Amino acid sequence: MVRKWKKINIQGELNMKKKIFILLAVFVFLINLPSVLAHCPLCTAAAGTGVLFTRAYGVDDTIAGLFLGAAIISSALWFNKWLKKRINFKFQEALIVIISFLLFAVPFYTTGLITDATMVKLMPEHHSIFGLGVFGIDKLLFGMIIGSLAVWGAFILNEAIKKTKGKVLYKYQGMSFMLIVLAVLSLVFWIITK
Repeated sequence: MVRKWKKINIQGELNMKKKIFILLAVFVFLINLPSVLAHCPLCTAAAGTGVLFTRAYGVDDTIAGLFLGAAIISSALWFNKWLKKRINFKFQEALIVIISFLLFAVPFYTTGLITDATMVKLMPEHHSIFGLGVFGIDKLLFGMIIGSLAVWGAFILNEAIKKTKGKVLYKYQGMSFMLIVLAVLSLVFWIITK
C-alpha cells in the first residue's frame, strides 16, 4: 500500500514539473517574439486571461464584457493581419471585426450568457446598465460593445503613432494601450456598478 502512494506522489510531482516547464516555455516564447508580431498574440492572451479572472471572482458582467470585447477585437485584428498577407480589400478590417463580434455574441445570446432581450426589458434594474434595458441590451453585451470599440480605438491610436513617428515609442506599446484602456474602463464600471 505504501508503494502505491509513493508512486502516485512521484507521478504527481512529474506532472507538476511538466506543467511548470510548459508554462515557462510558452512564457519564454512570448517574450522572444519579434516586436512586429508581439502585440496581437500577447493582447489576445491578456484579454482572454482577463475574462477568466472576472468571471471566476464574480465581477460584474459589464466588466467581464469589456474583456470579452478586447479578446474579440485583438483576435479579429490578429486574423486580419495574417489574412492581409494573402488577400486585402477595402473595409476588410471592419468586416472581420463585425464577423468576429457576431461569432461571439450570437452563440452567447442563444446559450443564455447574454440575457434575452425580453427578460432585460422586464427586469432592467438587474440585467442592464445606464437605462439600456429599454432596448434589451444587457450588461454583458454592453460591456462587449464598449470593450470592442475602446480596444479597437487603442489599436488605431497605436497604428497612428507608428505611422507618424515611423516606429513605436516603446516595446509592447499596442499591448500597453489596450491594458490601460481596459484598466480605466474597468475602474469606471466597477465604481458605477458596485
